[in-house]
Amino acid sequence: MVHARKPQHYLDSLGADRAAGVLLGAAVGDALGVPYEFAARLREDQQPQMIGGGLGPYEPGEYSDDTQMQLCIADVAATGADLRTSEALDQIAANFQQWLSGGATDVGSQTRTVLDAARRAGGAPGAALLEAARGFTAGNDRAAGNGSLMRTGIVALAHLGDVAEMAEAATAVSALTHPDPDCADACVLWCSGIRTAVLEGTFDGVRAGLDLLPAERRSVWARRLDEAEAHPPHHFTNNGWVVHALQAAWSAITHTAVPELLPAKGSFPTQHFHLALEAAVRAGTDTDTVAAIAGALLGARWGCSGIPLQWQQAVHGWPGHRQADLVRLAVLTARGGSNDDAGWPSAQRMPIPPQSSRAFAIHHPHDPGVVLGNLALTQRAEPIPVDAVVSLCRVGTDPILPGNDIEHVRVWLVDSQGHNANLHYVMDQAARQVLRLRHAGKRVLLHCAAGQSRTPAVAALYSNLATGTDAETALNDLRRVLTGGWHLDKHPEMQDVVHALADRAASDGTPPVSRPREVEEVRQEREAESERKVEFLKEKWAASRARGLLLGLAVGDTLGAARGKLPAEGTLRAGVSTQLACFTAEGTIRAFVRGSHKGICHPPSVIWHAYCRWAALQGIEVERMRRRWVSAGDEEWPDGWLAHVPVLAQRRGSAPATVAALSKIEQGTVEKPTTTSRGCHALTRTLPVAVTVAGRGPGYWGRQAREIAALTHGDPAAQSAAAHATVLAAHCLTSTPEVQEALPGVQSQVRQALMNAIHALPDADPDLTTKELEQLTKALEQADQYPADPKRLAHLAPDATAPSALLGGLYVAASFPARGQVGAALRFAAGAPDGDSVACVTGALLGAVHGAEALPVDLVSRHELAWVLDTLARDLVTQIIDSPSGGEYRGGWDPHWWGRYPGW
Repeated sequence: MVHARKPQHYLDSLGADRAAGVLLGAAVGDALGVPYEFAARLREDQQPQMIGGGLGPYEPGEYSDDTQMQLCIADVAATGADLRTSEALDQIAANFQQWLSGGATDVGSQTRTVLDAARRAGGAPGAALLEAARGFTAGNDRAAGNGSLMRTGIVALAHLGDVAEMAEAATAVSALTHPDPDCADACVLWCSGIRTAVLEGTFDGVRAGLDLLPAERRSVWARRLDEAEAHPPHHFTNNGWVVHALQAAWSAITHTAVPELLPAKGSFPTQHFHLALEAAVRAGTDTDTVAAIAGALLGARWGCSGIPLQWQQAVHGWPGHRQADLVRLAVLTARGGSNDDAGWPSAQRMPIPPQSSRAFAIHHPHDPGVVLGNLALTQRAEPIPVDAVVSLCRVGTDPILPGNDIEHVRVWLVDSQGHNANLHYVMDQAARQVLRLRHAGKRVLLHCAAGQSRTPAVAALYSNLATGTDAETALNDLRRVLTGGWHLDKHPEMQDVVHALADRAASDGTPPVSRPREVEEVRQEREAESERKVEFLKEKWAASRARGLLLGLAVGDTLGAARGKLPAEGTLRAGVSTQLACFTAEGTIRAFVRGSHKGICHPPSVIWHAYCRWAALQGIEVERMRRRWVSAGDEEWPDGWLAHVPVLAQRRGSAPATVAALSKIEQGTVEKPTTTSRGCHALTRTLPVAVTVAGRGPGYWGRQAREIAALTHGDPAAQSAAAHATVLAAHCLTSTPEVQEALPGVQSQVRQALMNAIHALPDADPDLTTKELEQLTKALEQADQYPADPKRLAHLAPDATAPSALLGGLYVAASFPARGQVGAALRFAAGAPDGDSVACVTGALLGAVHGAEALPVDLVSRHELAWVLDTLARDLVTQIIDSPSGGEYRGGWDPHWWGRYPGW
């Protein structure tokens, strides 16, 4: 008889999820029941676990013959074959024989007897096996074992398009080893239940399957189902018999209540899957088979996404299959043997979405041991230094990171509204897997296809679990660092889940989850940031970074003032920003000296004094300042070694707000400004403070940067820009060893440093506004998406104000991140409407990242203040780490330091 198979039923994403759960659910149940097969029945308070052992003995998570035999069928069903045909039955029979001779770890007595008899008989494998099975059944009154029911789930998936075909196939495949009518009926009922569960998401198909049985046996099976629903699973003690096996499985499913959806209390409906499986195992006797039978139907109802990830990770067995292989075979079967348009589930690599083809890797803002990325990142040739990957999207059959021996967690999570049946549960499970891996000391890559919605959603939940961060704060912090794109706002369903799950501890008094070791260390490090950060300046490359910051500032200032066109030869003149920056650096050193010797110091006041000395050299209010600062008529003033640098006494451009403030003698403060200016010099002259922010921490020195800007510029926007610029530059200074080594070739050192700095700003500056943060984030995003665009630069930096200088410098630095691009970056920055301020900031940022050696040597060597800036940078680093002049209670090692930097 020729069978014409009808097309498979269309499966949406929810149906595909449920189909994927059939084989996986059976295997999980099998592996959960293995350790307890024919052992003492478990009490209600005992929780089964995948501990291995059993009759094998088996490894933890290893499934037995129940799943192994089902895979023999799945290997044929996944091709799209009609399982009623002789060709398909022959191949299944041949697979059974191959399994028996090379893979079986446990075999039922009836199955072994039939297979052995068929092998001896020879002929067509299917016909030989069927004849041997009929012969065994005819001469044996105990031929209705559970050996065909345990493997029948995949048959339902092979015939989703027609229920009558499914019943015929279930009967035919069962008959290969178990032709007894009870076995055939049980397989038909269970396949009916699985088919309905996949297509409709209910358990109604088991009773609906009664109509598929011969009329004379329907009432018998109806009574048997009634009996199962009336008694607990352990009532059916003879569960090696197919009837009791089905009844025990159905009893476990129907007697287990479906939990309510109460995310804040950790209650999810899909927990019915594991609760019912545990009940099936507690029934005792043939525990792996009863649980495998129940698992297939439970997996069909709750889907792959409803199966605990820890069980998905553990399950494995002959012929070397794991979770992904079981899902692939099940989905292919349900789809009639075909992949979707993207090649899933058989593709070795999933195609990268065009809109997210650029790979990125960003440290989680609350745990640097978690790297956030996208699918493109996993397909790069460069190695990624992680020990585990959690994938929130489809990733193909190849190892996620070829050549790396890592743990890979696959999570069924669809990036579309209404396409996740178990969204709360899945996201909670995913976040807890990240937490588990971090507790194990593993560095984790968390990614989805684009890294713009699923990744931040799960990352926010991880923040809540690991650090106690509330949902809104976690999402905001993640949005700041994920500058390449943010699409979570298009998924309100997913955002609602984040808030619902993150509210758990607050709503039910649950104690906080213990934090991974590294997260706790990060917290402790932040509390002792000053002590830790000073160590950075002791690194051999630190002086080069500090020199790069000051020299980059100066070269950018000069090049910008010339609009990028400098003479080929001769000395390059310093600008006024550079002159003032010299006095900022010198004043900072003197502030440290004063603090060490006097025990008290207000750095902005010491730096104000430095600016007054610059003004005196410039001939501004000389006598008034002398009367203000000099008590003895014969005392040298201006003092300090900068007073003997001729270039600093020459006029090199205008600084009207600075001069106006200095002319009033009285220094401005944030609370009592002396001008209303928001000019760029508030920022450019404050940049050297970044060395101190990097060395001593942003908490105190970030506030001092705002106060230093306020000395001459009263507009809050100018003060904010100056403070924020120092934090950005400080992160550039400290970025090299951590970022460059951690993620080579994935995220540029410059962009990563700037991204980290933007994330750190809320902690460094309590006065930071939402608008300021958005502007900085947008500037970095534009550099990533539209680098080196003159029109965008002109829009970001339209004038000679401090906010323009900051945004323009940030944009240009991120547009030219490579070490060999510094010269090109400075020339591009010089084309901004106020080129000297933008180039000044650009040079400082890039010099801080790459060091003095990366700056254009022809420009640095000709700059008239290069030697001054080089000396100041080295001395600033030396003062912070070593205090050469000593202090109030200890002597110094340099007797000339006080004369150079008097801290009176």
